[in-house]
Formats: sequence, C-alpha cells, structure tokens
Amino acid sequence: MTKLIIVRHCQALGNLERFFQGRIDSDITQTGRAQIGAVAELLSAEPIDIMYTSTLKRARLTAEGINVYHEVPLLIDERLSEINAGSWEGMLITEIEKNYPDEFHNWREEPAVFRAPEGESMSEVYDRMKAAVDDIIKANDGKTVCIVSHGCAIKCLMCYLHGWTVENVGNIPIGTNTSVNVVKADGINPPEIIMETYTDHLASVR
Repeated sequence: MTKLIIVRHCQALGNLERFFQGRIDSDITQTGRAQIGAVAELLSAEPIDIMYTSTLKRARLTAEGINVYHEVPLLIDERLSEINAGSWEGMLITEIEKNYPDEFHNWREEPAVFRAPEGESMSEVYDRMKAAVDDIIKANDGKTVCIVSHGCAIKCLMCYLHGWTVENVGNIPIGTNTSVNVVKADGINPPEIIMETYTDHLASVR
C-alpha cells in the first residue's frame, strides 16, 4: 500500500493576476511563500519517504519548501505538469471568456470535452496523470509519497483515483493553492480517499 499526499502548488502570478498559466513558468507571490510555509508545517510530521514534482517553478518551489522538514529524494516528472493551454496561455481569464465563449463554456461546465486552441485536451491530461501515478504507486509500495502538481492536473488525477473516467472530471473541484489530498492505493484494489482539498492550514495566510 502506498500513501499519496497530493498538494497543489502555491499561489503564482497567474493565480493572482487572473491569467491562464498553463505551462508558463510563473514566479510565486508573497502569499504563495506564506502558503508554502503553512503546508510545509502541516506536513512536517508526516513520514514522507520521497517526493515528486512537475517541472514548473511554482510546483518545484512548493515541493522544496515541504522537503525542508524531510530531506528526502525529490524527483521531477514532466507528466505532473499543468495542462498545455496552447494559445490561451498568458491571456487574462476575462479575455478568454470574451473571445472563446464555446471553449470557455467547456472549461467551466463540460471539462471532459475541453481543449484550448493549439492546446492539450482534458483526456490527454487524464491519461498522463494516470500513467504517472500508476508508476509512482508501483515504485513506492509501502512508502509515503508527496506529489506536488497543478489544479487541472490534480483534478484529473483525483478523478482517476476515485475510479472514474475522464467523463466525470467535472465532479472534482479544483482545490485552492496548497490544498491537500490524501489517498491510499496499492495499484490493484480501489484507492481509499482519506482527505480531499483540505485547506485548514491556510486559515492564517493572507
């Protein structure tokens, strides 16, 4: 059995300024740094054996902050990166809503069929996140693993861990920055969801 602690990255400029980040390697904000401190303290007593993070700075810095308390191997896996949003990347959300009403509707209301212009489909994100977590579970039997990733990517991952196909991804909320999910899985039996989009550690973060 593998225990997965799945953390969304801290606040980055795209979250603050309301533009679509996708694969843009945005800097983190002052609030983001405070969020890293809060989630790191929350997880400080967890017996984490290994950590995985996406290639993007906002996830990597979050993972490094958590790892201050653990000093365990930190592996980078490109499959854990955020959705590639193509021509939407760097655009303000308000501009996207105005200029791409049909695609924006799908993003908000029918995410299973979403694909941004020149970007990655939701089903492609689901498939790579599924492959990544299956490999992580297989490689870390009996261990506690911390995975730091992104909102849309974690949405797909949690959909899979619930035992659902991508058609059900709309039932999974996007947790706020540094929200925490905890799942136990062995790669054979249905995973056990212990905690989902936990944010109590952020109560004092401004």
